[in-house]
Amino acid sequence: MTARAGVRLLALPPSALADRPVATLEDIDRTLEPDAIWVLGPAREPQAFARARSAFDAPAFHPPLETGGNEPVHRHVIADGDGAELEIAVAQSLRALRSDPEAASSTLGDGDDRTALVCDDVATTVRPTALETSLEGAETLASAFPAGTVTTVLTGSEPAEYDELWHLEPDTGTVRGVDHELRAEVGPLDEDCVSVRVHGAGPVEGYGRSRSIAVLTLTDDGVERVETHDVTDFGLEAVSGIGPKTAERLAERGVTTREELLETPLETLAGLPNVGRDGARTMHQHATVLETGEPRRLTDESLPGADWSPPPLCVDIETDGLSPTIIWQIGVYDPIADTYRAFVERDDPTDPGSVLEAFCDWLLGMHPNRALLTWNGWGFDYRHLGAFIAKHVPYYADEWESIPKFDLYLWAVKSDNALLPGRTNKLEAVADALGYEDAETGLDGAATAAAYQRFIRTGAELEWDRHEAYCEDDCRALWHVYERLQDAPTTSASMSSFGGVSTSSPSDASGSASSAATSNTSASGSEATDSGSRGGATQRDSNSGTDSEQTGLSDF
Repeated sequence: MTARAGVRLLALPPSALADRPVATLEDIDRTLEPDAIWVLGPAREPQAFARARSAFDAPAFHPPLETGGNEPVHRHVIADGDGAELEIAVAQSLRALRSDPEAASSTLGDGDDRTALVCDDVATTVRPTALETSLEGAETLASAFPAGTVTTVLTGSEPAEYDELWHLEPDTGTVRGVDHELRAEVGPLDEDCVSVRVHGAGPVEGYGRSRSIAVLTLTDDGVERVETHDVTDFGLEAVSGIGPKTAERLAERGVTTREELLETPLETLAGLPNVGRDGARTMHQHATVLETGEPRRLTDESLPGADWSPPPLCVDIETDGLSPTIIWQIGVYDPIADTYRAFVERDDPTDPGSVLEAFCDWLLGMHPNRALLTWNGWGFDYRHLGAFIAKHVPYYADEWESIPKFDLYLWAVKSDNALLPGRTNKLEAVADALGYEDAETGLDGAATAAAYQRFIRTGAELEWDRHEAYCEDDCRALWHVYERLQDAPTTSASMSSFGGVSTSSPSDASGSASSAATSNTSASGSEATDSGSRGGATQRDSNSGTDSEQTGLSDF
């Protein structure tokens, strides 16, 4: 895990607890290191709550089961591993708040004593015919919360990506305004306004919803960071080629952990339906990678750009969305000089050409012989850079096309050359598993895109240093993963045998990993995303003739 600040609150929907083996829950506990467990409401789920209390070391709470007298709000103290403490308040429901708003207000406090409130039936309702969204319980919240300040509400009824600031009239709860894209510093409209920052913690789209879990990092300043995971990223189902049915069949044989899987003979695994010899070997290989945290190269293929001298430049871009109107940041890390350079459009978001021109001037003028390296660049970065350069700086289009371009994600995952220790194949997850310590910006690709969209609409400037640090993290993390893969051991034919017969070749081993890579990425929804989890982009097939993962290599 990367260095952490604040306490970690793990939000689990009851459905993610119900049918998972205890070994999977224990793996979640070890990996995510939560300081407290929040079993989401608003419905009462006593069995899920009991399961969480039994499986996790950290204390658990379930708002619908909150007890402790007649008080509508109860305080919980959460302590991190270093003994630092943070208080949150938990309400059974909006109905409990409504029963005694004065007592609730007293418990929540104000000024430096105010705390986040957990209340699972705080939700938004969209009214399509009126083209408006309302906040459930706005009148109750306005009556219970102090005016002139911002109070944070955490709710499992909104997805973990939800974060909006509602400004309400005291007592009546009439909505005066809603801030949709928030900066680090937020405040009320005025001293007579009750401002409620609603943070979701519930399941998000793309994880089959019922399987999505979230970790909220809380500090004295509020929610510092939200991470989402698929529950299948843990336990046996994290291993390539093992889905729910195979996990059930293994459990019937007493195999519920990766350690037990590694102790199971390949012949036994191969005898399971739809597994076979290659699948069994891949299970062992990937379980070893996950247990040791060390990547494994499956073939003798050189890393992309390994034969290029000097080493490639690491590139990452930020846009205003999946169908961008502007590439507003281009980051470049030079591993030779250990320097980073950012090209950022801070002044005129209607001018997509200036950043591209500055980037091409520098790249072609100062580094005409350098290749480029990305993580899923053919799914996003290279595709959009090529299209935008051709449109906005066409005089550089031919030179851009001739630059050698490499894609480490394509080489490792899509071309089955390596198994990676990340719980997903997003760059952040892989780099974190390999020991990269990021700048803890709390951003992802969606957050940077949303922030720039707001800049386009309103002129509200971004925290530029923070967003540049996020892009720099991606570039440096890419090179960190590259170096670790350079040093990774390669699976040898002599290392694996099956029934006393040596496997045919290293390439045979790589072929067996195809279902593995697909399984490990499809669960996370990240196989068509860049390092910031941008989705929806198609990728070039490394076996498709003209559309190769390497271009401009005729000079080799």
